[in-house]
Amino acid sequence: MRKWRSLTALRACDAVARTGSVSAAATELHVTRPAISKQLALLEQDLGCALFERTGNRIRLTDAGQELCHGLKQAFDLISSTTESVVRRSGQGQRVRVLVCRDFASGWLAGQVGSFLVANPGISVEITAEKNGSFRHDEDFDFRIFYGMHGEHPSGLLMESELCRWIDMPVCTQGFADRFLQPGQCVAQAPYFIDNNYDVWEEWCAYSGFDPGGARLHRTLFNETTLSISVATSGGGLAMGDSFLTLPLIRLGELIVPFDAGLISTQTYSLFSSPSSVRSKAANRFEHWLRAAVASYQSTVLEQLALRGIRVLDRSAA
Repeated sequence: MRKWRSLTALRACDAVARTGSVSAAATELHVTRPAISKQLALLEQDLGCALFERTGNRIRLTDAGQELCHGLKQAFDLISSTTESVVRRSGQGQRVRVLVCRDFASGWLAGQVGSFLVANPGISVEITAEKNGSFRHDEDFDFRIFYGMHGEHPSGLLMESELCRWIDMPVCTQGFADRFLQPGQCVAQAPYFIDNNYDVWEEWCAYSGFDPGGARLHRTLFNETTLSISVATSGGGLAMGDSFLTLPLIRLGELIVPFDAGLISTQTYSLFSSPSSVRSKAANRFEHWLRAAVASYQSTVLEQLALRGIRVLDRSAA
């Protein structure tokens, strides 16, 4: 049968270990110094071992004290995070926390989430942008959105579901196209801006039937697609653009698609969430909105590409 120790005494022990002082622990817990000392004495008596060694005004943990306080820290951290999660999910805190890869966060989600907030007054959304695949399992997020091949991420106990696929297509400014991409010019000799984590140029050439005239000679590498696209808008190079990130720039005329083909990605943006059945109404509303917003945007992408005479190629149909 489980034997329960005094939670008051355990809190006092944890506070003294963290602050290194009985006085500081008393201040933190809003009690007197003698009250802390009494709780420590009762706990040591109950456990049958010394937890602290006292030399003058100095106090330090014994080996047993270190072992106990290590466990107490983990336990109190878990209590704190679990309590916060329960409060938030119970409806007392209508907040949705989303961890998103930087490209998707800055290139699409940040510009769309306002419509969700307008339609759902009282619900707040916290969006945290992170390097793709950095799950931060020690934090409590309702959803995580990362890209990659389905099932490739070591997501632990999280459930993965496909959110969408994008369309890859070369993009540049009209000025760049006039200078480097005219008939008779060797496209391979033009400057290229490349996301070093995701480079599908050769695949795009193979499926579209486009012959660049050789290997790319002038390349600048970036660690995010948004960076390569952003620099492409300056007119200095050709980049491979994700349709989620480039369509607004194409519609504004800041970028063009110089070749008439786009290739549906084999990778996906995936939505990761806990398989637990306990989910707040706010989180359910957010997922419903997100999937509908993505589907609507995908339809807009196809319409806009069709208007510009751009073929959309699907590997599975090749």
